[in-house]
Amino acid sequence: MKPRELCDKYYPLQKEVFEKLGISFDIFSRTSKPIHYEVVREFYKKLWEKGYIYPKEIKQWWCPKDKMVLPDRFVKGTCPKCGAQDQYGDVCEVCGSWYESFEIHDPRCTLCGDKPEIIRKIHFFLKLSTLSSKVLEYVRDKKHWRKATYNKTISWLEKEGLRDKDITRDYEWGPPAPFPGSEGQVIYNWAENLLGYISATRDWAENVLNRPEAWRDFWMDHETKLYCFIGKDNLFFHTILFPALLIAHGEYILPYNVVVNEFVNLEGEKLSTSRGWVIWLHDLLAEYEPDIIRYYAAAIAPETRDTDFKWQDFADKINGELIGTLGNFIHRVLRFTYERMNGVIPDPGELDERSKEMLDTCCNIVEQLKQKIEACEFRDGLKEILHLAQEGNKYLNEKSPWRNPEEAQRTMYVLIQVIHALAVIMSPYLPFTSQKLLEYLNIDKNVNELRWSDAEKTLLPGHMIKEPKPLFKKINERDIREKIKKLEEIRKSLS
Repeated sequence: MKPRELCDKYYPLQKEVFEKLGISFDIFSRTSKPIHYEVVREFYKKLWEKGYIYPKEIKQWWCPKDKMVLPDRFVKGTCPKCGAQDQYGDVCEVCGSWYESFEIHDPRCTLCGDKPEIIRKIHFFLKLSTLSSKVLEYVRDKKHWRKATYNKTISWLEKEGLRDKDITRDYEWGPPAPFPGSEGQVIYNWAENLLGYISATRDWAENVLNRPEAWRDFWMDHETKLYCFIGKDNLFFHTILFPALLIAHGEYILPYNVVVNEFVNLEGEKLSTSRGWVIWLHDLLAEYEPDIIRYYAAAIAPETRDTDFKWQDFADKINGELIGTLGNFIHRVLRFTYERMNGVIPDPGELDERSKEMLDTCCNIVEQLKQKIEACEFRDGLKEILHLAQEGNKYLNEKSPWRNPEEAQRTMYVLIQVIHALAVIMSPYLPFTSQKLLEYLNIDKNVNELRWSDAEKTLLPGHMIKEPKPLFKKINERDIREKIKKLEEIRKSLS
């Protein structure tokens, strides 16, 4: 299969999965578009003119059996830094080191398994060595980065510095290198893929917004904050190589935050598609509502360390936290209001101190969640949502409106305000549930139109709600046992 055919196959599949999960894009672009090739050509032509690119004779891997030059990812061997086996020819997924492919020990062709040979040719290099001090200066004040990201990047720059990098390859696929004498070569995938952020913005400005120059309002406005969300195996490329390229060019803003996640494993073992040790999103979506998947993904997000997808933990968190705490609280409040108060938000009269305290607690938690999201602490943010539901449940049980009718109007008025705040602050995590909740509250608003300030708004006495239904479906424990059993069978077959 040709690279273009592979991209054409998976592009719509990935787009569909994202859409089903409620993940929206201003534009879902791709680096195979002509606009990306144009951005790459313009960018590297300027770097050439500024003296950051130079030609140099290099060694290349050649497979005699397959009769082809081997890309770095078509060579595997032992990491020259940490000794980990079965690592790619340009980066180690165990220790994160980035190296020249010829440094790898015991190399083998991933196509046929034979040992490749070395040939020589002229390639083009990026003068990373001249940018090392500038990148270090840029990184030093990024104390708001996640601690491991910051420390690893600083350590790399201070201890190893940057070496010039070969940025052209002898492939048939990719943006052509725009340097004199580089005919037949393309730009190395990481050196051009990073520019996909820029080309996607230009694609959006030209083809969605119909304002071709609007992309400059983002990439060339120093009031803009650029966030990059990546996995730890791509740390070097985003905390060092990308800033180096942008610094060399001189006209673009630099990333404000590079939010690096660790890995998610499956039942204690690294995911592996080739071994079948994997869970596919399209399979999950065929069985579970998207917000259930989103909740668990946020709950186990590997923000500071590797985490595990465990089927029993999945069931426990969904049934215990999402349904038992959040869903149960919301349904209790809405059902009581609908059945006992004819669906009308009551007039609370004068609020007592406990009720004022509950509303203050709601406001404080909303503010705490806002700060967590802005700091990219998404797991802790999710806990704040649960915290608000727990506080609401506590207040509901204390007031017991089913036993104290004289308290009922005040109690339910306060709790409806809490439910409304939840509908707003849940939306980044559980957009489908948030939309459902808005409908139950009889608020004619699309979840995508919500703003954080909406959480502070009050639903007035006399407003009518609609009949509520349970928000979530409980996970079947028998189904979970079957899934665990299937994984155990795969584990045995691999041992």
